[in-house]
Amino acid sequence: MNLEQWRKNSWLRDEAATKNEIKDLLAVVDREIADASVKQLSNDGRFMHAYDAALNLCAIALRISGYSVPKGGSHHKRTIGALPLVLGNDYQEISDQIEIASRLRGQAMYDRAEVVQEKDADELGETARKLRESVLAWIAHVHPELDPFTEG
Repeated sequence: MNLEQWRKNSWLRDEAATKNEIKDLLAVVDREIADASVKQLSNDGRFMHAYDAALNLCAIALRISGYSVPKGGSHHKRTIGALPLVLGNDYQEISDQIEIASRLRGQAMYDRAEVVQEKDADELGETARKLRESVLAWIAHVHPELDPFTEG
């Protein structure tokens, strides 16, 4: 499937992004990455912050492409699943990692404490940091008009 097929299925809607919106979302990503790096937080908390950063990076890529996922059922799953459709099949493994993390995050948030191991929190935090670099490079290359670090 491609993004246009997703739109026809009503999984996405057309919605042009603005540079200010991308800048605001990136500020959220940066805050979440910073919070995920605080070793004094619980592993669950650090993991949830890293997950939120990764999810928002997936959303940024989708928004830059002119789409958004309607809120409601499967919002996170579709936002994450769109990553390889936007950035290419090389990002399927990262998308899969974030999707698996969403299930662990759900357990940590809703079911019980101390679900996440330190290694899991560290790995997801590193994935979010690397994905941030990749998304920013992609924006600069493919959609420089929406690059939050350029004037204009």
